[in-house]
Amino acid sequence: MAWVPPTVAEFKAYFTRDFPYAPAGANTNCDYVMDSDIQKAIDQTNINFNDELGMTGNEAKIAFLFLAAFYLVVDIQMAQRGLGSQAMFPVQSKGVGSVSVSFQIPERYTKDPQVCYYSQNQYGQKYLSLVFPYMTGNVRVVEGTTTFD
Repeated sequence: MAWVPPTVAEFKAYFTRDFPYAPAGANTNCDYVMDSDIQKAIDQTNINFNDELGMTGNEAKIAFLFLAAFYLVVDIQMAQRGLGSQAMFPVQSKGVGSVSVSFQIPERYTKDPQVCYYSQNQYGQKYLSLVFPYMTGNVRVVEGTTTFD
């Protein structure tokens, strides 16, 4: 059976507590997450999502939803910043006055630009935690032959 991505309704049902969805009849109110915002995130997820990682249908659906939530959060943050939006990579340390905090970002995250990008919010990090087990050691055998002239 061909992969069918989740719908806006499935996204909202899965993330019932995570986002302030627009009330019925107010789906153009930018104070809320609108169906068009969710559909845009689903469309973006379709570009990067690999449904051939060997996950079951439900596993793939959950991973897809977390990646869509990642894109939704990034899009909303960019929209709120408008022309002042800036790309930021994960920060290893911050300090204000005499107070500072630092943490170690795993090398697996810092060495891969795509993984580093997904690490900027918790939805992306959750997506990575769901797909990393399927990204290690996958081998697919394809039947075929070669001919030599």
